[in-house]
Amino acid sequence: MAEATRALVLGAVETLGYKPPASRATQGEMVGVVAQDSGSGADSSLVDSVLTAFHRRGWLPVLFSRTHGAPKAEPASRKLLSHGAAGLVLIGGDHTDVTAEHDFYRSLRDEDVPHVLVGGAAFPSRSACVSQDEAWGMGKAVRHLTELGHARIGMMSGALRYVTSRRRRDGFLAALRETGVPAAEACARIEHVHYSQSAGFRAAETLMERGCTALICDGDSLALGALRAARSRSLTVPDDLSLVVVGDSTTARHMVPSLTVVSPLQEKMAEAVADALMLAVSGTPLTSLELFFAPDLITRESTGKAPSF
Repeated sequence: MAEATRALVLGAVETLGYKPPASRATQGEMVGVVAQDSGSGADSSLVDSVLTAFHRRGWLPVLFSRTHGAPKAEPASRKLLSHGAAGLVLIGGDHTDVTAEHDFYRSLRDEDVPHVLVGGAAFPSRSACVSQDEAWGMGKAVRHLTELGHARIGMMSGALRYVTSRRRRDGFLAALRETGVPAAEACARIEHVHYSQSAGFRAAETLMERGCTALICDGDSLALGALRAARSRSLTVPDDLSLVVVGDSTTARHMVPSLTVVSPLQEKMAEAVADALMLAVSGTPLTSLELFFAPDLITRESTGKAPSF
């Protein structure tokens, strides 16, 4: 295991009062990775990092990728377990959705199936969870834009039924409150949408009509829509409109202009996921373990000083 992340996971385990037993996990074991495909390049990068982390440890990760509207995570998970998977990693999906049924995830705990939830849990969970600190990321983005002189900052995020969207909203509102923006006005600067370029276009239009000169976009598809909306008004990024994107990706790095991003520490998160699951397979109880990773802000070409108009 990578010593830094193993120490992090073990430290959290010991804080909860548990001691790891003698390891019974062996190299070459198969683990199931069930991931919700949101269409975001950043999410795909995280999945790739998780797979790499297991390969590095000599384990065999088997990926099942679910698109929206596909069968729930349970059939794929049960199939992977029946074929000998020693444990499961569940990335995105219904465990982050407050409106979904969560009996399957509770059953994993009750049946002592080693597993790790990535992205947080939208229900009272005793499972091990590894997440990005969404609120911290929103604070960094707002502070960056405020330092550039932007007084009217808007945010486009996913539906509020997802716990990640709720954490981003709460972080965004808290950051605006620190700058003195009244609560009602701050709430009016948030658009919750589906993840698509067309939704990003419409949300950006709405927020620009409300006077926003900077937008925080939850994913590169929304950012692409915002860029189109700016160009449709003959506005340029970043001279007239600044954009910050949650999640780094190849698209964000190579778009013109390249996008400033709130970048999750994907490799560190992936290492923690792999270490946590390996400890669980070894017999270490990880009940209620939750690890949050503060993201970085990577400044590129899409943010600049607030326009003077």
